[in-house]
Amino acid sequence: MKPNRLSTKKHTLRFAVILSALILAGCASTQSTTSSTSAFSASSTVSTVSTSEESGADETDSTGGAMNGTIGSVIEANLSFKNKDFYIDYSTEDTVKIDLSAPKEADGVKVSGSTVTITEAGTYVLSGTLTDGQVIIDAGDEDDVRLVLENASITCTTTAPIYAKNADKVIISLPENTESTVTDTVTGTDGNDELTAAIFAKCDLSVNGTGTLNVNANANDGITSEDKLKITGGVLNITSADDGLVGKDAVLMKDGAVHITASGDGIKSTKSEADKGYVYIGGGTVNITAEQDGIQAETSVLISAGEVNVTAGGGTNGEQKTGNAMFGGAQSTTTDETLSTKGIKAEAALDIIGGTVTVDSADDSLHSNDSMIVSGGGITVKSGDDGLHADNTLTIEDGTIVVEESCEGLEAIGLTINGGTIDVTASDDGLNAAGSAVDGGFGTAGADTLTVNGGTLTVNASGDGLDSNGALTINGGTVYVSGPIGDGNGTFDCDGVFTINGGVVLGTGSSGMLKTPTTDSKQNTISVSCTGSAGDTVEVKGADGNTLVSAVAPKNFTNVMFSTPDITEGETYTVYVNGTEAASETCSGVVSGATGMGSFGGDPGNMGGRAPNGGMGGQMPNGNSDGITPPNGNGGTPPQMPGNTSDT
Repeated sequence: MKPNRLSTKKHTLRFAVILSALILAGCASTQSTTSSTSAFSASSTVSTVSTSEESGADETDSTGGAMNGTIGSVIEANLSFKNKDFYIDYSTEDTVKIDLSAPKEADGVKVSGSTVTITEAGTYVLSGTLTDGQVIIDAGDEDDVRLVLENASITCTTTAPIYAKNADKVIISLPENTESTVTDTVTGTDGNDELTAAIFAKCDLSVNGTGTLNVNANANDGITSEDKLKITGGVLNITSADDGLVGKDAVLMKDGAVHITASGDGIKSTKSEADKGYVYIGGGTVNITAEQDGIQAETSVLISAGEVNVTAGGGTNGEQKTGNAMFGGAQSTTTDETLSTKGIKAEAALDIIGGTVTVDSADDSLHSNDSMIVSGGGITVKSGDDGLHADNTLTIEDGTIVVEESCEGLEAIGLTINGGTIDVTASDDGLNAAGSAVDGGFGTAGADTLTVNGGTLTVNASGDGLDSNGALTINGGTVYVSGPIGDGNGTFDCDGVFTINGGVVLGTGSSGMLKTPTTDSKQNTISVSCTGSAGDTVEVKGADGNTLVSAVAPKNFTNVMFSTPDITEGETYTVYVNGTEAASETCSGVVSGATGMGSFGGDPGNMGGRAPNGGMGGQMPNGNSDGITPPNGNGGTPPQMPGNTSDT
């Protein structure tokens, strides 16, 4: 279990916080009742949420809503894409052509040495090579300026090669079969403000088309807008000395392909107002390799479609964080602790409702300082710390989540599984509910909650399988847990009340910290002493010979605990390992067979309580730590206290 390390930072109402509530109101969770699986693994499937486009006047919204109109108008306004954000065939328009190799003044164009200044609204077609020069857009407050880069090359050694100083919006269009390049050397100024990117805009900036734009930002950021940055097309190859894409108000992407190699963050939005500071990805492909965060939003991140691939902080190649300072365990990592190296990070909320997300990160793969909701899509992560982490609440409604590598798989104060397919591999706890302000430490129940209402959950954890510093509740779904080999952790662990009220549950693990549900559970549970090895098939059958649940255990085990709606009092159930009978038990009540630590909150079988739930005073495990020897059930060596269960 982790002690409280969560931020107490408070936020004002954020764009995605509203969105989260709207998504939840419109989502229906699907509860799985599958009772068998061939292995402790989940195959990844993908569901996507598409957006629609509508024709209309230039100033009208063309999205139809980020989720086909299922979100409210307040949110829709923040996710709007105008017709002018999309590519237009400029050959049908009046255009001004500028040969950058030998620029000349024209209507709306001034030339001074190697500086080309555009002063009026219109479409300007740039071609040729501008060496150590600059293109400036200094038009009217209501003017839209479209730059068509037609195999243009712009380099500058003193400032930003492209600088949108003033306009209502600047649109960069990339025609088909063209490739343009923008390169800087130093961070310049306009006499007042720093121009911190190779392409720097003080107004809204959109990029569209099907051509290619290479941005070599040797000084600082690749592309920055002090307002909104929108991408609806094109291939962007960005290499930056700091951040790749920055939209201070917001970054919104609907199509195209963005490839970023950044020494800072990959994509970033920095304003903290309620309707700003967010990142939205609703289509296209994003590939990020960043030394710091892959995607970072001062408020919220929403992914509804597209493909997002992130490597942050070198990925999990470095040493993972281990141990638990609460119990004297060590903590270590090769990543500089002063840098944030998370895959996708949001200050207020992180919502994934579609698309595919793949993250390899030195720190948390998906992180929110407040809430996180996954209601669709496919997520695959490898993390040097937590796979998915929210400081407050983490809710899984649907979708596919695979945590291939982590210290702790899923973590939040309030962790709720309502649906989806989830497969977690963790070197410490698989799922961890921790961080509440009323966490009381070991043996004292906090306000943390871990609740499974539906879905299919598969956990392979070296620490606790399912762990809550407060209550642990299973109401439905299908839950397979491979817990620890050593006796310092348990397959199921909580400081509050552990109840199983429904669903199909199968847990294999060690016996030393064995915890069984409380007797006020609404569904019967059986726990048996039973040894097996990694790769063994565990199968539970009723007296009629029918299989209730089965799985392949990835690690050695000395205990098997199972619960299904079919277990009835007075019936005998048998556990088979690789087809050979290994243990049997007759259901004599809500909890039958080998019992363990129980809970610490005062329920029957808790510390100082009655014996039936295996609390202290009931049967005691023998305390062996080899992970093989079964409990003797006769008051052997007292259970070991956890020694190395988490990081911080």
